[in-house]
Amino acid sequence: MKILKALCVLFSLTIFFPVPARTAAAETTVKYAMALTDDVYIYDEMKQNCELFALPETYCVEIVKEYDGWYRVAYAEDDGFYRKVTGYCKKDNLQVLEEPPPNPYLNYPVEIKLTSGENPVFGLPGLEITVTAAFYGNYRRANTSYVYLRYDGGFGYVEGEINDYVKNEIPSVPTFSEGNAQNTGETSAVLPALIIGGLAVVAVAVLIVTGKKNYKKQ
Repeated sequence: MKILKALCVLFSLTIFFPVPARTAAAETTVKYAMALTDDVYIYDEMKQNCELFALPETYCVEIVKEYDGWYRVAYAEDDGFYRKVTGYCKKDNLQVLEEPPPNPYLNYPVEIKLTSGENPVFGLPGLEITVTAAFYGNYRRANTSYVYLRYDGGFGYVEGEINDYVKNEIPSVPTFSEGNAQNTGETSAVLPALIIGGLAVVAVAVLIVTGKKNYKKQ
């Protein structure tokens, strides 16, 4: 009977003091990384000479997956002229953040002139129109600079460079310690469970020992 009472006590403790479970939100927290310079490139593949464009300085990418020396990243949102793009960034070119800035992605549509060029036969001026395109970043090759743009559902380059956008404020403590964050979450969830579990074991042990002593006396 004493053992049965002890099991009942243990069962009641597990009901009133359940072990806290790690929430799915904590495991799926989105992490961002900021480009602190103007030469942090997004690559189409994880190898050299596959650069698409350089991230605008002080703007961020979302870290999707981690590889050896690389991050799989996403940039921009499906908003207006912009569409989300994915690619890869080198780890050593990014600063992982504890919290992203209010505007992690640069939303900066620009006007550009498209021209067909001069007619080579008659020497007549070509057609020229002005359109609005989404600016993603600059691209430098040798001594020439280009602008990576999205227009009319496609991406392309136009010669030039854009640097007059407003930059984000760099956080005073931009680093994010992944190990510390995980340890803090697990400790806060596991520590109460260990204490409660320890109390339950002690209670059961006391009841069982007491029961044995009483049984011997009887």
